[in-house]
Amino acid sequence: MKSKNLVGLLLVAGMLLEGTCVYAQKVLINNVYYTLDGTSMTAEIAVQSSSTAVGDIVIGDSVSYEGASYAVTGMADEAFEDCNQLTSIVLPQTLRYLGKNAFLRCTNLTSCIIPDSTITEIPFEAFWKAGLIEFRVPEGVTYIEQRSFEQMPNLQRVHLANSVKSLTSWSFYNLPALQDPIYNDSLFVLMPRSYSGAYTIPAGIQVIYKSAFYGCTNITSLTIPEGVKRVEHYGLMFSLNAVIKTLHLPASLEYVTPGAIFGGSLRKISVAEGNTHYTTWNDMLMTINMDTLVYCPAAINASFTLPESVVHVAASAFSVTAVDLTMTNVRSIGEYAFEANSLGKYDSNRHYVIPETVEEIGDEAFYRSYSMDQVTIPSSLKQMGEQVFADSPRLKKAVIKSTMIGKGQFRICNNLETIEIGDSLKEIRPYAFHKCPALWYIRMPKANDYFRTIDGVLFSADTTALALYPPKHDGNIIVLPEQTTTLRSGSLRGIDKDKLVLSRQTALLENEVFGGYFWGNDDTPLLDTIVAPMMSVPATQGNPFNLLNQAQTVLLVPCDSLAEIYRANSIWKGFNIQVDNTLLEQDQQDQEVTTEPEEHSVQFTWPAVEGASYYTLIIWANEERTEKICTLTFNTMGQLVEIDFSKHAPARLPQEKESDSFSFRYNGLDENTDYWFTLTAFSSDEIELYSTSGSFKTLGNQTPTGMENIQSDHVPCTKIIRNGKLYLIYEGRMYDVRGNQIK
Repeated sequence: MKSKNLVGLLLVAGMLLEGTCVYAQKVLINNVYYTLDGTSMTAEIAVQSSSTAVGDIVIGDSVSYEGASYAVTGMADEAFEDCNQLTSIVLPQTLRYLGKNAFLRCTNLTSCIIPDSTITEIPFEAFWKAGLIEFRVPEGVTYIEQRSFEQMPNLQRVHLANSVKSLTSWSFYNLPALQDPIYNDSLFVLMPRSYSGAYTIPAGIQVIYKSAFYGCTNITSLTIPEGVKRVEHYGLMFSLNAVIKTLHLPASLEYVTPGAIFGGSLRKISVAEGNTHYTTWNDMLMTINMDTLVYCPAAINASFTLPESVVHVAASAFSVTAVDLTMTNVRSIGEYAFEANSLGKYDSNRHYVIPETVEEIGDEAFYRSYSMDQVTIPSSLKQMGEQVFADSPRLKKAVIKSTMIGKGQFRICNNLETIEIGDSLKEIRPYAFHKCPALWYIRMPKANDYFRTIDGVLFSADTTALALYPPKHDGNIIVLPEQTTTLRSGSLRGIDKDKLVLSRQTALLENEVFGGYFWGNDDTPLLDTIVAPMMSVPATQGNPFNLLNQAQTVLLVPCDSLAEIYRANSIWKGFNIQVDNTLLEQDQQDQEVTTEPEEHSVQFTWPAVEGASYYTLIIWANEERTEKICTLTFNTMGQLVEIDFSKHAPARLPQEKESDSFSFRYNGLDENTDYWFTLTAFSSDEIELYSTSGSFKTLGNQTPTGMENIQSDHVPCTKIIRNGKLYLIYEGRMYDVRGNQIK
């Protein structure tokens, strides 16, 4: 083996001695750096020095070095990047490729000549921010990469070779000095944004390319000739302030990419007779078989019910429209389909119900829904995109019947207060409630195999994992159930509380329990104290305390030895760790939230009604009961499951449920003020079983219930039902309906 290696070395040495070229080296020839390849006898234009690449440069087909000739065939990545003294360059006929960022930020480069039949591609950011005034794309180029001609302040015109067959959305972008449209024999690529007046696309064009009219404002009319077959993404997307009002599409048109058309003043789309792919309905663009609504002009302001034949709403179809739409048989809704829409505008409750036929909703389909106060998501849904209802400023309530809640689905819904979850829910994807600071209650009337709620807080079905604690939930202390072992990602995002009491069984904190980063930070969590009664340090995933200021949060642990373990742990050591020996003896169940009666609160207590499925309690601001403050709904477990505010939204204090009565304190009323109320019990089929009403006054540190002032048939008494029989409570005594006192 050693002898063979030796022979190999001798052979290589012999080749070198005989002058065989096997090297590659960078050399400076006529103020231009080249990398020479002695094997192929080719030269690549290398990365230059800004001090040598100066003025006007002409590069020949070959260079000579030490008596050998090398054909110049290519240019390295970043070859002339930031060569600000380069003013012009002529490249050779032998050139076969350009590198990425070849002339990036060559701000004084006014001319670059590339011969025909040389390169086949203009690469990524080749002329980004360069100073070119005019450019001729050579014949032979078939593809222009993204950002090749971007942010070029002086570029006035581009001559596009007919060989170019493909570009990206932003191959030509942000060219403020552009004077002439960019196109070749078949592709219309870019219209100058500054163009004003009517325009006719040249004959022979077959494709209106991506972003061709993007941002054009002052085009008054556009003639699209016969022969145009395709409009690419954003191809006819004018600006929000565009003045163009109508578009007429030719009979030759075969495909309009979803999201291709938009204009703030567009009112009408028409299609030439004989088109076999598209038609119109109420001035909206439809596929010929009326199964897909492709685009609704943004200036249409009306309420419509879609034909039952429409099963698809295309991407961006109703983006930035004032249309309020009823969908009867739609199965899929594309991305951005109703972005910045007015759905719910014509509903007195501003409640938009997505029909049960819908199976698929794309990313940001209802992004920035400006009119919705409430939305219902159907159980039929099988696929949900990201951020579907994100940044919807009016949205207060969502009813979710689907099996999953998508990633970032309600991101930055600042007024979202309540979520009602159906019993089909299986999955909540990350950041579903990212930055929802007003969320205070989650209602899930029936638990399933995956989730359940306890007093408006979402847990896993067996309550061993905290899934989501609404950041605005009542009270300043969070006490986890004793059986809770896990805090899931995002379960405590955005909270502002005094104390978090973990259970003695807490064993795992997942990544970003207090929130994280998704299109911006979560709301900053605030927490004064964490009580950790466990006798071991819980396991962690990633950084569960992301965004939480650990140094300002006290971590109470049971003993000194455990405190030392916490202080040595890289995840936990950032807390202000203190010892509370009482945790060794204190039963977690002894921890409870207590509230003192307040001068602006009222305590309601009422007996359970046999057969009742739920109770409604309405508080009124006037005796005529025309000015409602709120409606509260309770289930038979004593949980507040829904609240509807009509006047304002004061705090709700925790309610209690005894075996045969309910107790609930309502806080935030005006001190020493008269109010009226109505309490009604309903059966499961919404039959009224019992109703009573009365008045009360907030009376300082007493606990005014107002129940002793209930008016029923002008007799100051309270009605109750026990074992199916009606009784009256009067001055602390119970009577049957005949007036006989019950002892």
